[in-house]
Amino acid sequence: MKKWASLLLALCILTGVSASAAHAEPDLTAYSVANGFVTASTFEDVTAPFSGTIASFDLEPGDAVQQDDVLFTMLTTPVYAPEDGTVRYLFAESGESADAAMSTYGAVAALQPRHRQRLSCTYSGAADYDDCRHLHIGELLYFKVDKEKGTGVVIATRDGAYDVEVLTGEYDAGKLLDLFKDNDYAYDNKVGSGKVVFREDLTIAGSGMIAEMLVSPGDYVKKGDTLFTLMGQDAPFGALPDIKAPAEGVVASVPVASGQQVWKGQLLARIYRTDALEIVAEVDEMDLGDLKVGDTLPVTLDTDESRILTGTVTEISSLGTQRQNAAYFTIHVTVQQPGMMLGQSASVYLP
Repeated sequence: MKKWASLLLALCILTGVSASAAHAEPDLTAYSVANGFVTASTFEDVTAPFSGTIASFDLEPGDAVQQDDVLFTMLTTPVYAPEDGTVRYLFAESGESADAAMSTYGAVAALQPRHRQRLSCTYSGAADYDDCRHLHIGELLYFKVDKEKGTGVVIATRDGAYDVEVLTGEYDAGKLLDLFKDNDYAYDNKVGSGKVVFREDLTIAGSGMIAEMLVSPGDYVKKGDTLFTLMGQDAPFGALPDIKAPAEGVVASVPVASGQQVWKGQLLARIYRTDALEIVAEVDEMDLGDLKVGDTLPVTLDTDESRILTGTVTEISSLGTQRQNAAYFTIHVTVQQPGMMLGQSASVYLP
């Protein structure tokens, strides 16, 4: 091999051609030039997975995104615990249909209330005073059985009767308790008597797809805690409120705004893929010659015109555009050059 290399070098010297000239860039002065720009050969459309409202976002055209970046989040509807209690059972999980759970079980979740006992009361035996025979919702009452004392609050009143929620104390179902307005349990404070009844577990309803189930059986929750969140009824099985980028690329357009109501399938953004770039140029009809798909052409980027790249023609438009008494045809040229940026100016050289 060394002998062949020496012979090649000797031939170059004998013919007056230097080794550097043998590898010189081609002379492009005899070429016609078509102006073009770098663009993406493919794009990805991001659409709404279900109907609903878009949360606030800061995505805008020109932003670079990576695959699986969260672009948008759909607002969800929270369902809260109506009172303190313990989660007993869940009839559905994240990504499942709340409507299906309601149809089958009549609930999405079951909650055992913290205060499970109530008293169904009458004014029987009450002291003959107006304030002992006409109670108001929210009044605190006292009662005791033998030495065991308890308290309760009036939660409902009706003609001749009222209901009390037991706050402290634990009693057998059906037990009859005397109630008083004061903890001295004196007769002149007596407001009647009530029978102990047990409450059933609370059933929690919902409609739509469950975006996220935030509790598990056995969890203790406070009134107002979020149990789960809901998405639109047209959300597909397994849908999530976060909408992610399908590929690496650059945001081309964002035709929606924060807080906007959207429908399933509505276009939210278009992403130009940066893993498939090409140069698009307009060629004068007089310069087309015998150009065909598959031909290779010299290409330069305006940011570095001294570096000549090689591109491959992938498409030639069959429809020209008339401009200044001439027809121009669009050609697409792929170039394998890392670091190219969308929108860069470029030149394509045509022999």
